[in-house]
Amino acid sequence: NGFDQAINLSQEALANVKFVQEKKLIDKFFNEISQDTGKISYGMSDTLKALDMGAVETLIVWENLEATRYVFRDADGSEVERVLTPIQESDRTNFLDSSTGAELELVSKEPFLEWMAEVYKQKGAILEFITDKSPEGSQFVTGFGGIGGLLRWQLDVTQLGGENMDDLYYDDDDEEAPPEEDFDDYF
Repeated sequence: NGFDQAINLSQEALANVKFVQEKKLIDKFFNEISQDTGKISYGMSDTLKALDMGAVETLIVWENLEATRYVFRDADGSEVERVLTPIQESDRTNFLDSSTGAELELVSKEPFLEWMAEVYKQKGAILEFITDKSPEGSQFVTGFGGIGGLLRWQLDVTQLGGENMDDLYYDDDDEEAPPEEDFDDYF
């Protein structure tokens, strides 16, 4: 009937609006890169560092990002946070204390996207989920790991966290996988 037809047409129009908004958002992200403003972050580690500082104005996350947030307790009783991809979860060294080699005690485990959906407001950010269905979205997912942020101010995240802070989120295409990272002091 006419009512069903109107609903179907409006769904298509709304989907097109979503794609236009996604394209504008990712174009803004790419524009910040091309202008070298220093007001973006990308990749799990750098984006979480910037988010923790309150520097992320708009957090851009791929809607199908597969990662799990773990909170462990080390032998000293300190909490250690790690965000692992499925590939990283198969590497048992990611569940060991990087300084002692002892197994870490699991405190909590939850899907990263669920956790992020709960905490982004506390960090003062706007959360925008994107798809990989547009060329821009696909480029963001493959080129930047599916997570990034538009920052409030210029920030060099590579200077944060000291020499032991390495990215635990990397692509299989990386020539050398960086050492593991303790997300101590995060969130």
